[in-house]
Amino acid sequence: MKRILRLSFIVIVLLTGRYDVGAQTDTDPWFFTAEEIEVAYRYQERFGERIERPLRARECLLGKKEFTASRNGIEFVAPCRFITETSRHIREMIEAGAARYLFPLDADHAHLAVPLEIWENRYSKLPQEKLLPALLAEPTLAALYHTAEHLIVVDPYTEEADPSIKAWKEKRNVVGYYDGRPIKILPPEPRGIGVNIPPPYYSVGGFSFLASPKGELNIFLQRRVITFDITFDIGATGSDPSTVQIRPPIAGR
Repeated sequence: MKRILRLSFIVIVLLTGRYDVGAQTDTDPWFFTAEEIEVAYRYQERFGERIERPLRARECLLGKKEFTASRNGIEFVAPCRFITETSRHIREMIEAGAARYLFPLDADHAHLAVPLEIWENRYSKLPQEKLLPALLAEPTLAALYHTAEHLIVVDPYTEEADPSIKAWKEKRNVVGYYDGRPIKILPPEPRGIGVNIPPPYYSVGGFSFLASPKGELNIFLQRRVITFDITFDIGATGSDPSTVQIRPPIAGR
C-alpha cells in the first residue's frame, strides 16, 4: 500500500512541475527506487514541461555545420559537432546501461572540461563572453556526466537489491569526448557518489538536457526515439556555465 501511495504522490507532484517528491514521504527525500523513477519519467517524456531556453539546433540534424547558440540571452555561433557528439554520448550511455532516462532523477547535466595545460595556455585569460564559444570549438573538449542521480539500489519496501539496478548505479560517472572517441565509464565509486573528472582535465562549465515531447533534438535507439533539449542556461539558479566548477562529492549523490 505504501508503494502505491508513493507512486501516486509522484504523479501528483509531477503535475505541479516539482521534483522534490520525496520530501513528504517516509523515505530518504533524495533517493527513489527504479520503479518510482520509471513512473516519473513516463510522465515527463509524454507530458512534461520543456526545458527553459533550449538551444535552437534542429538544423544540426540536417547536416549543418554551425548553429546559433545562446547563453544568458547572448547569442553566438557554435559548431554542430557539440550537438551531434553530445547526442552520441547520451545514446552510448543508454546503450551501455549507464543511464536510462533524461531528466533530473537520472541523467540531466554534464560538466565540460579541457586538459589543464590547454586551459592555462589558451583559455584562462579569455573574457567570459568569448570563453564558451571558443571552448565549444576545442578538439580536446570533454564532458563528465553524472547519472543515476537519485537512484537507490536497495528497495526500501522489499529490502532487495536488483543486480541490474546495482550495475546502473556503478556506471554513474561517465566521460564523453568530442573527438569521436567512445564514452568512458569510470570505475565504480565505493560510496556511489559523483566524482570529479580525472586529471589532467580542468572543469570549465556545463550544460543541462531534458526529455520532453516538444524537444528540439532526437536520439534514435533500437526500439524508440527520445526527444530532448539542451541548454547552457543551467537550472533555475542561472549559473554561468563558464564559471561553474565541480564541487567536492557529496555522499550519496
